[in-house]
Amino acid sequence: MTRRMPMPIVHPFDRIYGTDTSGLIPGRVIATGTSVRSSHLTAYYGIAPSILQSILDIWLQRTAPHPIERTVFLDVGAGKGRALLLASEHPFLRVEGIELNSTLASIAEANVAHWQKDPQTHPLSPLLIHHADATTHPLPVEPTLAFLFHPFELPILRRFLGHVETSITRHPRPFDLIYVNAEHDSYLDHHPAFTRLWTGLVPMTPEDHAADMEAIAQQKEYGSTGDELCSIYRFHKRGSR
Repeated sequence: MTRRMPMPIVHPFDRIYGTDTSGLIPGRVIATGTSVRSSHLTAYYGIAPSILQSILDIWLQRTAPHPIERTVFLDVGAGKGRALLLASEHPFLRVEGIELNSTLASIAEANVAHWQKDPQTHPLSPLLIHHADATTHPLPVEPTLAFLFHPFELPILRRFLGHVETSITRHPRPFDLIYVNAEHDSYLDHHPAFTRLWTGLVPMTPEDHAADMEAIAQQKEYGSTGDELCSIYRFHKRGSR
């Protein structure tokens, strides 16, 4: 008797808006067709909407150095683009995503196109997707809020932060970083060019946690506790702290 594979779980976000941001895609799949080692990547899993909204509220209320209207939201490792869609509900100057995997970048582009014409949504920011390597792709020249949902392991995180340093040294501007599921926060805490502004556990709503548990039950590699360790960092010139 052939055993049926479980049907993929669709997050309520996608059921409401008709988007495709659900699923857990391992690093070995994301690395396909690229020159990056799969062990240096984590997995794509769409951010719980309640987590992103909460951490953006914390950034806005406690730490934002400039008006949101002058700031670019940059999703590093954008995957299918759920964080981009959610961020566009805020009046950022622009919302951009960088995604290494061509298939995921194409899905994100389709999601953006759908989001921009869906009468249920009201995006307040222009949206852009870049199919590129975040450690080499040019960064926005405006004040930037980078968003990382633990997209890669320490070797690539080091390269990305080095890329940020080089870019800001050439073109100084404010640069904040939100790090969700902050597995390598100790590295950032000891980095001479970054200062931690805030850290804490951000809870999901019960609805998001229920959706998380349903999706994660289909595999054994990842779990869900109903909250995420999040940290906010700010770039400083060396010696200016």
